[in-house]
Amino acid sequence: MAKKVHVIAHTHWDFEWYFTVNESSVQFVYHMDEVLRALEEGVLQYYLLDGQMSIVDDYLRFCPENRERIHALVQARKLFIGPWYTQTDELVISGESIVRNLQIGMARAKQLGGAMKIGYLPDSFGQGKDMPKIYRGMGISDTVFWRGVPNEKVQSRDFIWMSEDGSEVVAANIKNGYFVGVDLIEKENPEELIARVSEGAETEQVLLPVGGDQRFVDFNLKERIAAYNAKLSGVELLESTYEDYLKSIQGEVLKRVSGEFISSSVSKIHRSIYSSRYDQKYMNDKLERRLIYQLEPLMLMAESLGIPYKRELLEEIWKLVLRNHAHDSAGGCNSDATNQIINERFKEADELSYSAVDYLTRKIAESRKNTKPNDLVFYNTLPYSVRKTVRFEVSVTSPSIRLWQEGREQACQILNTEKRYRGEIKRDESLYDPEKYYYLHTVSAEVEIPGLSFTTYEIEEVAEEVETGQTAGNSIENERYRFTLQSGQATLVDKASGNEYVDFLWLEDGGDEGDTYDYSPAYHDDIYRLDFADAEVSIQTGELESRLLVSGNFAVARDLADRKAGKRSAHIPYQMEVRLARETERIEFNLKMDNQAQDHRMRLIVQTDIQAKHSYTDTPFGTISRPVIDPHLHDWKELNWREEPTAIFPMLHYLNVHNNKSSWTILVKGMKEYQIVGETFNQMAVTLFRSVGYLGRPDLIRRPGDASGNQYRYVETPDSQLEKELHFKFALVLDPAYDPAKFMRDYQHYAVSQPYYQIQNLNAFTTALKYFVSNPLPEKVTEPPLNWQLKPEKLVFSSFSRANDGGVAMRFYNPSTTEEVPEEKIQLPRKMDVAFTSLNGEALTEKVFTKEVSLGHFKPGEIKTIVVYPN
Repeated sequence: MAKKVHVIAHTHWDFEWYFTVNESSVQFVYHMDEVLRALEEGVLQYYLLDGQMSIVDDYLRFCPENRERIHALVQARKLFIGPWYTQTDELVISGESIVRNLQIGMARAKQLGGAMKIGYLPDSFGQGKDMPKIYRGMGISDTVFWRGVPNEKVQSRDFIWMSEDGSEVVAANIKNGYFVGVDLIEKENPEELIARVSEGAETEQVLLPVGGDQRFVDFNLKERIAAYNAKLSGVELLESTYEDYLKSIQGEVLKRVSGEFISSSVSKIHRSIYSSRYDQKYMNDKLERRLIYQLEPLMLMAESLGIPYKRELLEEIWKLVLRNHAHDSAGGCNSDATNQIINERFKEADELSYSAVDYLTRKIAESRKNTKPNDLVFYNTLPYSVRKTVRFEVSVTSPSIRLWQEGREQACQILNTEKRYRGEIKRDESLYDPEKYYYLHTVSAEVEIPGLSFTTYEIEEVAEEVETGQTAGNSIENERYRFTLQSGQATLVDKASGNEYVDFLWLEDGGDEGDTYDYSPAYHDDIYRLDFADAEVSIQTGELESRLLVSGNFAVARDLADRKAGKRSAHIPYQMEVRLARETERIEFNLKMDNQAQDHRMRLIVQTDIQAKHSYTDTPFGTISRPVIDPHLHDWKELNWREEPTAIFPMLHYLNVHNNKSSWTILVKGMKEYQIVGETFNQMAVTLFRSVGYLGRPDLIRRPGDASGNQYRYVETPDSQLEKELHFKFALVLDPAYDPAKFMRDYQHYAVSQPYYQIQNLNAFTTALKYFVSNPLPEKVTEPPLNWQLKPEKLVFSSFSRANDGGVAMRFYNPSTTEEVPEEKIQLPRKMDVAFTSLNGEALTEKVFTKEVSLGHFKPGEIKTIVVYPN
């Protein structure tokens, strides 16, 4: 039987990179004309458009007249599009974002004839462990990718990739890269090429992708295939597709493999790209939280009150964010011009999503029955009740306030007060009318709000002044912790266990002679600890929360020359707030710094009492355990690996270490990289940011050889030095035991804020839209909108969104990698039709009319989607 070599004509069209999307779109407009002509005239039999719909959308924006030509070629199985909207990063992007990427990509492809049902990610920097169950949930049973598979795990090019829940996909690993087949066009040595792509092939079917980055159409492909076939014996090259290739290996006995693939044994994996351009990672994290945990549920809450659900608006916001999830875009390994466009997309998505939340919360608040001035309405967009101490601003005419609910006074604490003027502005402020001043109070209060609902409080204006200033002191506490900062050292007392942790938190600064792809230590490094020895410290205490305020300057090397000389001539101003709220089990940190240095990496160090062998963090739909040291750290060069396998890893929302006595968890907003360090591996190191100035550099200590990105020139990226103010938000939680479901509830409780709205006319600029008048709803709101209580104890709530068929889709998953979750139930407010569906909305069960929903048995890592049809 002759060996069959499946030649796949394609292009890998990076959405943006060292060029901007605008620059590449011009080339793509003309490229697509050539693709359509080649397929219609039979010059090519098949062509793959890189598995992403965003580039097709851009083409049709400029060439709408060719829509029917594309549709015809897709239906004829000549042109292959989708399933992605953009080729996502898999490691620092949330699970719901990955699902939305596929949902939107497949829906767009369906409009043009149908999506290729293959999880095609030829260049993502590592493969996430949850991808098999995501793919199967979307109706995809095969995947094709390049990077990350470790040689010691599997050397076969084809294998079955499994998730913990038993989901399986057939994986084709293009080990030589999606560009290997270019040699078919450009070289005359067929035996060498076929031998190279056959290595590790355990069947008589072999893949040969012919294409590359922004590569032109190879009009002579048939001629080159014929030339190779004439020279080879026992081998047949044929024009093919990935679908046909994967069908050809059906029935073969393939090895089963599980887990993530982030090894550099075969290809560069860029295991520290997770901290490049931190400012963009922070923005992405903020937008994911707002879209998934606020706007999608809020739109459903508003719809239940008669406010139309704006699906197209939501989808357009998602598309802006998803364009920034393309693997280079999410990584930040781009030119500054490209990243300025990425920032603009983030800004547009931020303004649209924030304005949508603002409009809906105001509309509902102003449409309530018996609305009164100084009503204060808080919203809970999570599907379970929350009780927490929140911060908010109110505008009143009095120097103080009291807070009431249904005749009972509620504790509140004024943190700060500013006097503002509401009249017309004048150059001479002495002409201001004294009757037109008001007070803007920053207030802390404890609120309790049912799930997917709102709660109204009443503000009473109080004439007496309140002292809100800071006082001398260096220690704060609540029922659970005491935090002290003395002589630069932070000490934590855990009142629950009685343990005291002295000098447990500081920052570390070291040189970074890497690039936007990879951290690499400076050739002449100088790494030092940054503590708070010279800081100004004060405290503000109250009934509901206490704050310890720290400000100072960190002295660091200005640049690599400074670091080599052992100088620390740059000063980075910083302010840090440590917050302990009443009856909470987390310590919250808010750190701002103005980076005035270049080519360095700064990390948060938290020293624990645990000598860790493994770290634990969440993945898109689960958790993962990773060793704190790679077994090949000392022999990777001898093995010809592409980069040093330093135990630097990606994270999404939290980092945990634990033993059988205690558990330490850091919750983060936007930081995406960590390492476990220390002589006994007892320190959690979370990268705050990296400051570098080149897209790619050659001959790094951690990555010898060619520069990543563009090997032929230095591309300077001064913006990636991040010489500006940076903001870091994180929290620390100590527990007696490891509980990943609790960690995600802690994260949601911490990271998801409660939108609010005050009925008042003093301050017309609380939001961008407050100045404009809005009509209330014709039907007054008499009760909270949904008021659902969904809180399975061992499961993680993932999303609450609109299903394609008009129902309400709720998603949960079991975060454990080993433990099954037995029967759990959720209570609906009334009887409704309920059905289970796949991630892409396909019904898995018949509808049942019920109030109590049995979620059934959850296997380790399993995801379930429940669709409810309110009647």
